[in-house]
Amino acid sequence: MSKTKRTFETRGPVDPARHYVVPRQKEIAELVERIKQGGYIVIFAPRQTGKITFCHLALDAFSTEDKT
Repeated sequence: MSKTKRTFETRGPVDPARHYVVPRQKEIAELVERIKQGGYIVIFAPRQTGKITFCHLALDAFSTEDKT
């Protein structure tokens, strides 16, 4: 059984299972904590730098987090 080779995505949303992604767990954890505290969030960066991918990963982390 062969693994699918990952590639660099340059034209759209990044799928971490198929594309290379810079790990941002610390930043995602900070974002989730700020959301839980009711804080405001601004994501400001140049185009094609991973803003949407970051939001998708943060949303996944927030929705799978233990709610206790």
